[in-house]
Amino acid sequence: MKIHVLTYGHPDKLSHVSKFDLGLLQEAAKKQGHKVEMVFARDCQLVFDKKPKVLVNNKFPKNIKVLLVRANCLKNLEFRTALIKQFQLSGVNVINDHISVLRAKNKLRTMQVLGKYKVPTPKTFMVVSSDAIEDLISNIEKFPVIIKTTTGSHGSGVSIVESERGLRTIAPILMNNEDVEPIMVQEYVKESKGKDIRVFIVGNRIVAAMERIATKRGEFRSNFHLGGRVRVAEMSRKEKDVAFAAARAVGLDIAGVDIIRTSSGPKVLEVNANPGLEGITQATGRDVAGEMIKYAVESVKKK
Repeated sequence: MKIHVLTYGHPDKLSHVSKFDLGLLQEAAKKQGHKVEMVFARDCQLVFDKKPKVLVNNKFPKNIKVLLVRANCLKNLEFRTALIKQFQLSGVNVINDHISVLRAKNKLRTMQVLGKYKVPTPKTFMVVSSDAIEDLISNIEKFPVIIKTTTGSHGSGVSIVESERGLRTIAPILMNNEDVEPIMVQEYVKESKGKDIRVFIVGNRIVAAMERIATKRGEFRSNFHLGGRVRVAEMSRKEKDVAFAAARAVGLDIAGVDIIRTSSGPKVLEVNANPGLEGITQATGRDVAGEMIKYAVESVKKK
């Protein structure tokens, strides 16, 4: 079977992360007797006629049975996810679908759906104007706090602010015009000690889980691509339930759920629609890419 993979990167300018992940998917497909064919978003045109269609390299593709979406995009999300929706409308079996990607790629949307389904998260505030900072500070129980932009990946757009003075200083810089994105201010969970758990979910299964540990001096972010150390994670039943609840709330078939351990139980930091494969594969020795390929093939058979 031919499995198509949608990516938003430029064919000649893919990042190391994208190249590595796509290479693993191609290798895994080959081992299972299948083939991966890339679909680059920049080569696609949306066509509205009697039926919504997608042109790829100026041709109507007739053989796309399943499309694995690697949503390596951070900006213009409404437009970029519209391409995923267009493939869905044209009858293509898509993993993950457009609405789940849109929810996961925007942290504001993620927090809203996690809140709706009562998935535990650190206490979080969202502000859209620097004028609201004093009100925000009055509601913060203690410092430091974590500041996040609503989009970002691999730890980008995440900072720690140690004091009220620091928050008063940095907030106006981040929100200095009307078109700026809102920022998230989140409680810092001291007992997590720079550690979190990345849970990799495919369908109804946890196929791998790793603990990520910040190792650089003064670094609180544990991301693998920021130099964080990784190892296999042993998870409790509660932690597994919270991870599944987060993935289901956002609607993802394939998800990377980031959890921290707190004194009041596991809490979800993020839900990723495009979880990286390098760190989890290295930490656990599991063929995570192979599990993704199996799931894609099974989805076609079920349909």
